[in-house]
Amino acid sequence: MESRLVYTTSFGSACPECSQPIKKCACRENKKKVVPQTDGKVRLSYETAGRKGKGVTLIAGLPLSEEKLLVLAKQLKSQFGIGGSVKDKTIELQGDQREKTAAELRKLGYKV
Repeated sequence: MESRLVYTTSFGSACPECSQPIKKCACRENKKKVVPQTDGKVRLSYETAGRKGKGVTLIAGLPLSEEKLLVLAKQLKSQFGIGGSVKDKTIELQGDQREKTAAELRKLGYKV
């Protein structure tokens, strides 16, 4: 069984992959810059499951790194005046924003 350092009193939490302090971890920063492989189509969906009846618009399939996804999400949220987040390389926007989002993404040059 392989043991990994999780926490130490000398510097606090450690990265589970490289055992470096979280503040000095390079592997997490590298993951944020990786662009996922996609088929070139952006998929929009509306989901209410597991959200106590509140709907969320999901934007998946964007060929962007996590940093650029955060920038795009912020732009869409401020433009539409709504909340949202980025989880698992998917942008989540509050409410049914599929039509507005599709139009905006087409303006940016994506196939929706």
